[in-house]
Amino acid sequence: MKLTEKERKLCLKCMTPSTRPRVVLKNGICNACLWAEEKKTINWRERWARLEMLCDIYRRNNDYDCIVPVSGGKDGSYVAWKMKHELGMHPLCVTFSPPIQTKIGRKNLENFRNSGFDLIEIRPDPNVYRTLCKKMFIEQARSKFPFVIAIGIAPVIIAKQMGINLLIYGEEGETEYGGSDKYKNTYFITPDYLNIYRENNDLSKEGGFWWTPPQMNGIKITWWSKYENWDDQLHRDLAIEKCGLQTTSGEIGTFTNYAQIDDILQDLLQYEMFIKYGHGRATADCNLAIHAGRMTRKEAVKIVNEMDGIFPLKYLDLYCDYFEMTRTGFWNVIKGHVNFSILKETDSDERPFVLKELIK
Repeated sequence: MKLTEKERKLCLKCMTPSTRPRVVLKNGICNACLWAEEKKTINWRERWARLEMLCDIYRRNNDYDCIVPVSGGKDGSYVAWKMKHELGMHPLCVTFSPPIQTKIGRKNLENFRNSGFDLIEIRPDPNVYRTLCKKMFIEQARSKFPFVIAIGIAPVIIAKQMGINLLIYGEEGETEYGGSDKYKNTYFITPDYLNIYRENNDLSKEGGFWWTPPQMNGIKITWWSKYENWDDQLHRDLAIEKCGLQTTSGEIGTFTNYAQIDDILQDLLQYEMFIKYGHGRATADCNLAIHAGRMTRKEAVKIVNEMDGIFPLKYLDLYCDYFEMTRTGFWNVIKGHVNFSILKETDSDERPFVLKELIK
């Protein structure tokens, strides 16, 4: 979607732009904000009781009865801990290694495992992984897309292999963040939901096993956000206290220090979103804070204008090495995906492309 600056609109309540894929603005309000208001009317006790009944169906004694995908971060840690200690389940946790894992990401994953969880870590052939990431970087400026696909597929493969019939992810992102509202009242994943994220991309030919979607017959796949109000700071606090989560001194292009800190390629992914759609990491984090009532839109405008679109310069050579590209080749790919209908080029190394007009 390439809208002109004049056509590009922002939600009147948060910082979500009309360029965000699948977002809908109704009377100037994005569907994520509408959902944040609707959640206030939900009977969460009733939803929790529904989760308890679901667990009662699948609970086993002295055997794994559910799979929880994790990364060592706040959300998966929270879900796994609650499933084990509050709902009496026996989760097997599954993770898929990110393309370029950070030191703190590795430490947090080990801390999580050491807090009392069995963990399967899938570490694919690094040459295959690199090839897929480079392909998606060049073709679509979605360098981390192979991870996004695999973390959805791999836990299902493990579930089928081990005869575990319940899998619980974190948030249902389409509803939470302003995508399709088709799944707002759906409790379980359907094949067409998975296709949203694949967007007709098939990585199985080049990637093989971990990128080949399995049949989901007999497996119930649900989301934690269907049963409890999704709150990133609540998850952070529990993960720090119970699972040894460590935070950073601050992340590139945002004001937070606890989210998506396990992969160096995450910073490039956030930058890719900015050059294509005009919103980056600061926008995403501000929106979470606004929806939770922790930040005003006026405060968010200042943060987004100051921080969105900052390029992670300290990782530039690492990216070039990983993709086996020269700096010139790397920047040619970036520039080829810039949405010049809403962005303009600058002389700044830190912010080589900025919105044509500051957000107001």
